[in-house]
Amino acid sequence: MLDPKIREDFPTLSELTYLNTASVGLVPAPVIRELRNFDDDLLARGTTGFDEVQEIAVLDAARTGAASLVDCVADDIAIISSFTEALNQVAWWVRPSRNQNIVTTDAEFPSVTYPWIRVAQETGAEVRFAPLIDNLASFHLEQLTELVDNATSVVCISHVQYLTGRRHDLTALAEAAHRNGALLVVDATQSAGQVPISVKESSVDVLIAGGYKWLCAPFGAAFCYLNPKSLEKFDPPFVGWRSMADPYDLDARWREYAAGAARLEYSTMSYSSAVGLGSSLKYILDIGVDEIFDHNFELTERLMGGLRELGSEVLSPATREERSGSVTVRFPGRASQDLVRGLASNNVIVSPRRDAARFSMHYYNNADDVDAALSVLASIL
Repeated sequence: MLDPKIREDFPTLSELTYLNTASVGLVPAPVIRELRNFDDDLLARGTTGFDEVQEIAVLDAARTGAASLVDCVADDIAIISSFTEALNQVAWWVRPSRNQNIVTTDAEFPSVTYPWIRVAQETGAEVRFAPLIDNLASFHLEQLTELVDNATSVVCISHVQYLTGRRHDLTALAEAAHRNGALLVVDATQSAGQVPISVKESSVDVLIAGGYKWLCAPFGAAFCYLNPKSLEKFDPPFVGWRSMADPYDLDARWREYAAGAARLEYSTMSYSSAVGLGSSLKYILDIGVDEIFDHNFELTERLMGGLRELGSEVLSPATREERSGSVTVRFPGRASQDLVRGLASNNVIVSPRRDAARFSMHYYNNADDVDAALSVLASIL
């Protein structure tokens, strides 16, 4: 059981029942203080306390924290502004050709598929979609892996599916991709921070996660993992002064790339967001991702049981092996938008997703939050 004192770092939970981390995570109060102090000092004093050495090192805490989170070394991690920025870099680097294909599903968050579609428009590659959107409750991984063949360049999929919280087996996906000479590129935005991840054990090629959901960091920071084999070949399509081995060499003539994934970090960014990401990662690692997963699983079990008693159709997986902290349901004959608005009017915050309602629980939630949501929902129904 997690320490109940954690909730003291989230004062808004005394005012409302927040079950919407899959949309935007709440940022712990100590993290908010740290990034505000950083911003205040930088905005008011400029480089007085932020010299060249400190600027180069400003991403180190986030890089080190992300490496600990996904079981790799810090040199394999880049800190960038968003998932989409990193995936576009990867997509334009891989740049599948006319005779190749990209395999994904038709129920991914659009930022997972749009970069590949755009590249395919340029090169003539084929984008193959496994049919998940009309089969949310009973999708099987074989529906995706059967699309992979020796012309597949990339398999790109979310670790945890944003609509239902279904968690995919990264090792099985990597085996299917690598058996056909393809790369596995993973969106971990809905999993990093709530689900244990080992890029070593799973043999993922690229894994990217935005910080503002389950990592409970501010908008404007994400991390990208490139495995060593991919990193050897990675020629970034976007380059700038920070891409180089010695960024403050500041020579306009071409210099050597940074040895590790830092070559993706081509420009200045919202440094305070990166500081916040590093602090949030430390907060999560101090709690323990295994402990967070167990905690969230217990809450989803409690919620699923209550939702079934209320007559819902649960679209999220029942098994622990496929579960995450999100639970998505439909109520036959009831519009999900109306139910979500009704919950919000009673200070219970969840998300409408297509024709369903998505509840998402994280380490700062407890059984009282689940019971409060079920009570309000029962009164609405």
